Amino acid sequence: MRMTGKSPILAAMLVVPLVLTGCGYGKTSSNIKPPPSSVSTTKPGDSKANASQTGAKATAAQNTHKTQIYLIDKHGHVAPQFLDLPTTKSVAKQVMDYMVIGGPVSEILPNGFQAVLPPGTTTSLNLKSDGTLVADFSKDFLNYDPKLETQMLQALTWTLTQFDNVKRVQLRVKGKDLAKMPASKTDLNASGLTRADGINNDMGQVTDVTGSRETTVYYLSQTTSGSMYYVPVTERIAGDEQDLTAVVNAVVSGPSTATSLETPFGSDVKLVSAPSVKDGIVTLNFNDNFYANAKQKLVSDKAVDVLAMSLIGKDGIKKVSIQVDGNSKMTLESGQSLTKPVSLPDVTKSGV
Repeated sequence: MRMTGKSPILAAMLVVPLVLTGCGYGKTSSNIKPPPSSVSTTKPGDSKANASQTGAKATAAQNTHKTQIYLIDKHGHVAPQFLDLPTTKSVAKQVMDYMVIGGPVSEILPNGFQAVLPPGTTTSLNLKSDGTLVADFSKDFLNYDPKLETQMLQALTWTLTQFDNVKRVQLRVKGKDLAKMPASKTDLNASGLTRADGINNDMGQVTDVTGSRETTVYYLSQTTSGSMYYVPVTERIAGDEQDLTAVVNAVVSGPSTATSLETPFGSDVKLVSAPSVKDGIVTLNFNDNFYANAKQKLVSDKAVDVLAMSLIGKDGIKKVSIQVDGNSKMTLESGQSLTKPVSLPDVTKSGV
C-alpha cells in the first residue's frame, strides 16, 4: 500500500547503541547512559515560574532514558517503540519488566499497542561469554495467548538483541530449557533465537526459493490518531546477498500483502543506476520522481528513513547517500539539508 499523504512524523525516535554486561542470574547491568537533557537558561525578565518549570523538565529528563521495546500493534505486527523509562543500571532486565501485560508499561503504552508477555511473568537474565543471553521465566510465561506465540518470540528476540553483545536468546522456564513452545509447538533453536529468524515474516509472491533470499526491510504504519511508525518486515526477494537493487526495489514497491503497511514512495520512483558501495557508504541514484516537491528539491524524511533502516547493516553498509539524477543537494521536508550520507541516528530521530 502506498501512502496517500505526506503528513509529518509526529513523535521523536532516538537510536542509542546499547551494551549489556552480566554474570549470574538477575545480575544484568548496562553502561547505557540516558540521552543528555536539554537545559534552558533563564533569561532576564523570565518569571520564576518559567525557571521552575525549566528546572523540573531538566530533572525529569535526567531521571529517564529512551529505551526501545518491541510491542504488538493493532494489526498484529511487531514494531519497535521508544519509551521514556526510569534511569537504571539494569536496562535489559528493565525492558523485560516493561514487556509484561498489565505491568508498568500499561501507563505509557502508545496508542493501539500492546505488551507481549503474560501477566505476572518475571525474568532472570544471564549473559554467556559467547553472546547467548539466557532468559529464565517464571511459570506465568507459559500462560500466553497461542495466537500471539510468533509475535511474542519475535518481540523478545528483537528487543534483547538490540544490545551490542547479545547475539542470540535462549529461553528457559524455572531453570529448564524450552525445546518447543507448548501451544503451537514452535521449535526453539537449541543454539538460541536470533534476528536471522526474521520478524513479521512475509514470503510474498516469490516462488523460486533457490533464486531468492530473505531480507528485512522497513515500511510505515499509522496509529488511529495519525502518528506514523516504522515496521520491520522480513521478506523473500529475488536476487543474491550482494544484490542491493532488489532490496531498494522492495522498499520502494511496498509490502506485497499487508494492506496495513505503507511505502512513502510514488509508483514512478526508480533507481537510474545500480547502488554502489565504497568505504561503507552506499550511493542510491534515483530519478526525479523521488522528489516530494521537484521545484523546491524537497524529499520525504520518511523515504530517507526507510531506505537507511533497510540498508544499513547489510553488506557492510554504515551510511546511505541519496542522489536524484546525480544531484546530492536537496532538502528534507522537515527543513534539514540533505547533502551528506546519513547514518541510522540521523534518520531515526524523526521517527516514532
